[in-house]
Amino acid sequence: MRSFESKRFLFVAPPFFGYHTEIINEIESQGGYVDWIPDRPFDSSFGKAFARFLPQFAAKNADLIYRRLLNTFGSTSYDYVFVINGQTLSRSFLTALKHDFSSAYFVLYLWDSVANRSHILRNFYLFDRVLSFDPSDVSFYGLTLRPLFYGRQYVDSRSNGTFSFDLSFVGSVHSDRYQVVNRLKLALPSMINSFFFLYIQSLWLFYFYRCYLPGMRSASLNEFSFKPLSSSKLSKTFACSRSILDIAHPHQSGLTMRTFETLGAHKKLITTNSSVREYDFYDERNIAVIDRCSPIVDPDFLSTDFSPPESSIMDKYSVSAWIHEVIY
Repeated sequence: MRSFESKRFLFVAPPFFGYHTEIINEIESQGGYVDWIPDRPFDSSFGKAFARFLPQFAAKNADLIYRRLLNTFGSTSYDYVFVINGQTLSRSFLTALKHDFSSAYFVLYLWDSVANRSHILRNFYLFDRVLSFDPSDVSFYGLTLRPLFYGRQYVDSRSNGTFSFDLSFVGSVHSDRYQVVNRLKLALPSMINSFFFLYIQSLWLFYFYRCYLPGMRSASLNEFSFKPLSSSKLSKTFACSRSILDIAHPHQSGLTMRTFETLGAHKKLITTNSSVREYDFYDERNIAVIDRCSPIVDPDFLSTDFSPPESSIMDKYSVSAWIHEVIY
């Protein structure tokens, strides 16, 4: 691997469940310097919705924030401008960055499907390298495929073989996730110990979902948390769970971050994403693919231990390997 020693990064990424911090820490641990700009720099749930559904208008407001942050950094040069998603990056701001940091290498990584961020298509030409986690987008748009990663803390979540839960799920509510969780709860045998944590960003979003998502019309407030699970509690939940449930977006073929966190933690994976069978770490002893409309888990799958893949495969999906492959 090449070294990041003394390399300067302008890093644009959403503040999403601390993943941006994992990336920053990894770059800095290898001697690099990072100035971070938040993609979607609006803290409120309304602001986040504004950025998602009216990205062109949100970008104009974001530009002001970005320019102010750049002034505080005071850097006259960067080796890399590294962008994840670029949801609220306007073309004019990116063009200005290209002008101001003409010697920098511009990299865009998409950890969401283009269908959910279609406006970013018009900015592809401003990057030297564009990668995606989604094989369908890679094939259709001619991008470079690079699956996601697991952070170092998930290696620390490997348990000693004692489990409080046979199955656990921690995730945000979207699409049909609530329905899939409820279907699975009904199908699980009574002897299975499970833990479910469904997160919604705000109360108004709960009522919005209840109105516009048919599967949530009978949902109750007490079924959800309006505060995310802390990283320490998430790590503890991973550590004491034999298997992790992953419910991918129904229109997404790329593997979620949860898939790789589960791999890193040496946990069994139960997932709705059948494309996991196409990856080199797939092992039916460790991974069960379920139907989101009729999710059934074989109790025998939950009674056996995780079978670790070869170390070369584990290394491939670490955050360190991910950064080096994406940047170079």
